Amino acid sequence: MRHTSRAQSIPDYIDTLDGFRAVAAFLVLIFHYWQQSWTTMVLHFGSFSVDMTHVVSCGFVGVELLFVLSGFCLYYPLCMHPERGFSLGNYVYKRAVRILPSYFLCVLICSVYQVGRMDPHTLREQFIGNMTLTQMTTPALSYNQLNGVLWSITIEVQFYILFPVILPLFRKKPYHVMLVAFVIAEVWRWYLKDIDHSQINWLMNQLPGQLDCFIGGMLAAHIVASLKRTLRERQLKALAPAFTTASLGFLLGILLVMMYIAALRYNDMPDNLSRIQMNTRKFLVVGFAGGIATSVFACRWYHALWGNPLMRFFSMISYQVYLWHMWIALRLKDFRIPEYATERPMDDPAWRFPYLMLSLVLSLIVAIALTWLFERPITRFAMKHMPRWARPRPPKEA
Repeated sequence: MRHTSRAQSIPDYIDTLDGFRAVAAFLVLIFHYWQQSWTTMVLHFGSFSVDMTHVVSCGFVGVELLFVLSGFCLYYPLCMHPERGFSLGNYVYKRAVRILPSYFLCVLICSVYQVGRMDPHTLREQFIGNMTLTQMTTPALSYNQLNGVLWSITIEVQFYILFPVILPLFRKKPYHVMLVAFVIAEVWRWYLKDIDHSQINWLMNQLPGQLDCFIGGMLAAHIVASLKRTLRERQLKALAPAFTTASLGFLLGILLVMMYIAALRYNDMPDNLSRIQMNTRKFLVVGFAGGIATSVFACRWYHALWGNPLMRFFSMISYQVYLWHMWIALRLKDFRIPEYATERPMDDPAWRFPYLMLSLVLSLIVAIALTWLFERPITRFAMKHMPRWARPRPPKEA
């Protein structure tokens, strides 16, 4: 007789992850728009106002949140449902279907746009590097002239390749693997502490320097699964306020780190943002992983805050938003839309806010269109016609 464990009745979907994914994508988006426009981000509440410009200028940390989420989402179904086993073919197929079609379409369109605008030799190298996901192998290629956000997709894919190797070790010794990942990442970052400034962006974002982000997400998933197996529903409900407080505390810690980065950036180390980001990454990993894990058991109002329909919608289109937002913003500047009155558009105060809003609206329109007209149809077709080698293994009999 087959035994049904409590874990088997727990769904893989966690609503708060939608909110974290949406916020991560928005942080990157608003950072790039600020970077292109220098728009001051001030929130007004009657006579009271809060200048968020320094925090917005650290929105690049959204990429690290996306990496932590990736590690969590990869491992969570496996640790909650060990009876399913791990099918390498199914794993590779589903990851490829999810990531590659939209990525390749983006590379193709960005490359076609540059025909006649970019030196043919450079364009050919950029196209080949992006299509083969090898653009992070050299500094010249990592300075992506097709679309500046594509580097992170390469790092993501590198971790996808590494994940099946890490998985059996992590299942046996999750805390040991986390420690090793942290040591590797810290040694890598320590090695780069005195490196030439022109090389640091390329090297700090290589997989060794991001490894603790991904493994930190996996460890958060392990902790969530362990708590779900250990505590009864009544206990989890009673502890919900404590988990909510903890999640808010972790998020407050992230905000403080971002404010610290911003303060150093503008006061003490204006030309060394990459080093500051690199040195604070470990704290961001703790904050992101902790905030995600504790949100799973938080109060209902907290789930409604992060997992409401609006957050689910933005989470659904987040991949297309991420791929296209920066490219769209740069093309608007190419075509002087909207028109500006100064030599550099950022020097025209009247241009900044309309440009930011137009970039945002167009990015959302393109993301919605590509999600429903390209990404989702391809995913449905690919999953419906899954080849035999990619079909999941039947659950293990207990």
